[in-house]
Amino acid sequence: MKRNLQPKRNLFIAFLWMLIFLPVTLLADTVLLRDGSRINGRIIQQNQASVIIVSGNRRQVISKTRIARILYNNNYGNDEDDKQKEEEERRKRLEEQRKREEAERQRRAEEQKRLEEQRRKEEERRQQEILNQIEEEKTREQEQKEQEQKEQEQKEQEQREQEQREQEQRENQQPETDPSESTKEPDFFDSDLLRTLIGEEVNRHEVRFRLEGGAARIRPLFVPFVDEFNAIRGPVSNKSITSSPASYVDGASYGGEIEYLYDRFLVRVSSRRLESAYSRANYELGTTTDVLTGLPTDSFVLDLDYARDLSRVEHSFGLGITAYSNDFLEVRPVVEYLAQITESNNDGSAFGFQTSALSYFGTQTTKNRMWLRGVRGSLEVLYSFQLFGQSFEWKLSGGAIQLQGSAVSDNRGNFFDSGGSYTGQRTFRLDPKVFYEATTYNSTLYYSFMPDLRFYMGLAGQNGMATVSEPNIAQNFSGLDPLSAYLQIQSMNDSFKFGGLRDHHIRLSFGAEYRLGL
Repeated sequence: MKRNLQPKRNLFIAFLWMLIFLPVTLLADTVLLRDGSRINGRIIQQNQASVIIVSGNRRQVISKTRIARILYNNNYGNDEDDKQKEEEERRKRLEEQRKREEAERQRRAEEQKRLEEQRRKEEERRQQEILNQIEEEKTREQEQKEQEQKEQEQKEQEQREQEQREQEQRENQQPETDPSESTKEPDFFDSDLLRTLIGEEVNRHEVRFRLEGGAARIRPLFVPFVDEFNAIRGPVSNKSITSSPASYVDGASYGGEIEYLYDRFLVRVSSRRLESAYSRANYELGTTTDVLTGLPTDSFVLDLDYARDLSRVEHSFGLGITAYSNDFLEVRPVVEYLAQITESNNDGSAFGFQTSALSYFGTQTTKNRMWLRGVRGSLEVLYSFQLFGQSFEWKLSGGAIQLQGSAVSDNRGNFFDSGGSYTGQRTFRLDPKVFYEATTYNSTLYYSFMPDLRFYMGLAGQNGMATVSEPNIAQNFSGLDPLSAYLQIQSMNDSFKFGGLRDHHIRLSFGAEYRLGL
C-alpha cells in the first residue's frame, strides 16, 4: 500500500513545482533599444552604465546609452503581435511625419509663391512709378518750354511795341527835312554801337595775390659776348682763341604777383627770380717770347670757367585796360615798366704752356653784373570754359620788350710760375652799354578749386638780341709795358661794338591765386 502511494506523491509534488514555476518561465524582461529593436530575456544584473540580460542561451551586455526603455516581467508570448503593432505605429508615425513634411513643403511653396508675387507686384509698381515720374518730368519740361516760349513771345511783342512807340515818338519829334538831304550817320558813342565794340560790362572790384615756383632756364648774353670778344682779342695778341660750347644746368624759379582790378582797369606788381649755372673752356694758341732764351716759342693757354651762381631778377609795374569782354572772353592790352638784373659769379683756373711745358698757372674770379630797364607791351587774351563740370581759364599773352642799361665784368687772377712762385695779380674790367630787344610770351591755365582760390600752371619766357658798345676796358697785365697795354686797349675800344648777342630765358611755374573781393 505504501509502495502504491509513493509514486502518486512524487507526481503531485512535481505538478506543484510546475504550477509555481510556469508563470515565471512565461514572464520575462524586455529591453527596448533606441534603434527600434527589442531584446527579450531575463535581466540578471544591471548598474548605472549597462544591463546584462540572458536571452535563450546567450548572455548580452547592453550599454544604457542604447536603451530606450526596460520592461520587467513582460509577457512576450505574443511577440509577433507586438511587433506588428509597433510596426503599424511606426508606419503611422512615418505617415504622419510625411504628411507634416508635405504640408510644410506646400506651405513653404505657397509662401515662396506669395513672396514672388509680392516682389513682382512691387517691381511693377516701382517701374510704373518710374514711368509716371518720367512722364511727369516730360510734362513739366513741356509746360516749362511752353511757358518760356510764351514769355519770350510776350517779351518780343512788348519789345516790338516799345520800339514802335519809340519810332512813332521820334517821327513825331523829328522836324521836317528836305528829302534831298543825306541821312545822318549813327553817333559813334551810341550805346548799342559802343556795346558791340567793347562787349559787356565788367563789374568787379578785387585784389588777386599769386605765389608760384617751378623750373627755370637762363641763357645770358655773357656767353656769346665772350665769343665775340675773343674774336677781336685774338688778332690783337696774334693768337687763335676758341671756346667750347657752354654746358648749362637748369635751375629754379619763384616769385609772386599782386593785381588790383577795378571794373575794366588793371594794376599789376610782380617780382621773380630765376637761377641757373653753366661752365665752359677757352683755348688760346699762339707764339710768345721765351723769358730765358729770348727766342719765339709756341704758347698754349687753357682757361676753365664755371658760373656757379647765375641768376636773373625781374621787377615790374604794369597798367592794363579791358578792351573787350563777354561771358567767356576778355581781351586787354598791358604796358609794364620793368627792371632786369642778371648776375653771375664765376670761378676759373688758367694753365699756360710753352713748347709743351707748363710755364705758369693761376686762379681767377669773375663777377658779371647787368642792369637793364625799359618797357614791355603785351596783349592778353583770357578764355573761360567748362570741362568735366569744372571751371577753367586760359590766359595767352604775347608782346615786345625794349631794355637798355649797362654791364660790368670784373676779372681778377693770381698767377704762379712753374716753380710755384707768385708772379702777381692780373685784372681786367669791362663796363659796356647794353641795348636789348626781345619778344615775350606767356601761357597760363587756371583751375578754380574754390570760388576765391585757383591753382595754375604756366609757361613763360623772352627771347631777344642785345647790342653791346663802349666797353671802357681797364686792364692790368703784369709783365707788359704800359705803352703796349695802352695800344692794345685803345685798339680794342675802337673796334668794340657787338651786335646780335642772343639772350633768353624760360620758366615753368606752378602756383596758387587768392582773390579778395572789395
